[in-house]
Amino acid sequence: MNKQDLLEALHKEGIRDDAYDLSGGHSPEVYTLAEEYGLWFVYYSEKGLESGKKEFATETEACEHFLNELRNDPTVHMALGRTEGRL
Repeated sequence: MNKQDLLEALHKEGIRDDAYDLSGGHSPEVYTLAEEYGLWFVYYSEKGLESGKKEFATETEACEHFLNELRNDPTVHMALGRTEGRL
């Protein structure tokens, strides 16, 4: 899996675009995927801090971990647009 595959999977699974950043950096309150000096990092960026930062040797490992992190966070999924009280 590479970043393009990851992006497609995130869209398919209904993950909100504002919940992540695939270009590194420190956007407020987003899951972040970054590549530096041939290593890959996944962390949650919050107030300039890198919470839960993990390092990976390959893009594939980092992307798979990133996708699993977002899958397991119910706050990042788009609403399904259901209308209450209707079947």
